[in-house]
Amino acid sequence: MRGTVMRRWTLVAVCLVVTLGMAACSATWQQNNAGPGHGDTTTPAASSTRSASPPAVMPTATPGSASAPSISAWLAASEIPFGATYSWVLFTGSADGGAPIGTATGNGVYYVSPDTVFQGITSCGSPSLLLSTSLGAWQRQFKPTSGALRDLAGQWISVYPDAAAAQAAWHGLQAAYAGCLAQEANPQIALTETAQTQNAMAWFHNNNNGAIVDMAVYVHEYLVLHENQIAYLDVEGGGPALATTPNDAQVLATIARHLNA
Repeated sequence: MRGTVMRRWTLVAVCLVVTLGMAACSATWQQNNAGPGHGDTTTPAASSTRSASPPAVMPTATPGSASAPSISAWLAASEIPFGATYSWVLFTGSADGGAPIGTATGNGVYYVSPDTVFQGITSCGSPSLLLSTSLGAWQRQFKPTSGALRDLAGQWISVYPDAAAAQAAWHGLQAAYAGCLAQEANPQIALTETAQTQNAMAWFHNNNNGAIVDMAVYVHEYLVLHENQIAYLDVEGGGPALATTPNDAQVLATIARHLNA
């Protein structure tokens, strides 16, 4: 899925194009987007690190079923990594009808129901770890105004019934990434943990200049647990700036600060 902008999350209910999957995607963008961590589950590397099974269908939730994250919980465009290269701006839709998947709730935020079926969200593990056990998720997308137009960024905040449910999802994510790292047998792909605390982790995924065609060349992922929420930030693409690793510990701290605001 590559177009003016790319989005890694694949909504199977909308289109069956295989993608990589971080923040949600626009149905229009999906037709041209290929991503790094959530792709064709028949690929050897993908099958060893990601679940091919879709998440269980859960009762449909509405934005009123859970408290939406406050506007202060979201990163500003200037706080998204690699901002000096891409000058990120919030994406709320395009003239050709493309828009982030979900229900618009204002401020560029879109609500995604927990019964939405994704083929992939994060680079490692089943999408059910983030979405199907939650009360729903909210997401924002960013597009570049400079640099490589195929690079993109997005933030996703999943809200759970309580802190215990969020902890269970968090432990599942930790295990999925640990297993992904341990099982990775394809020398064309390198997955590196670049920062970690008890409630936060950052990962860098290098697809060896696009050796796996359905994956973005570089993926930077950031996950933070806070009370009954899990925030997930993704920056991906093939621009040379993305081959480097920013101060990921600081990025995690910034996400946590927003969640605590």
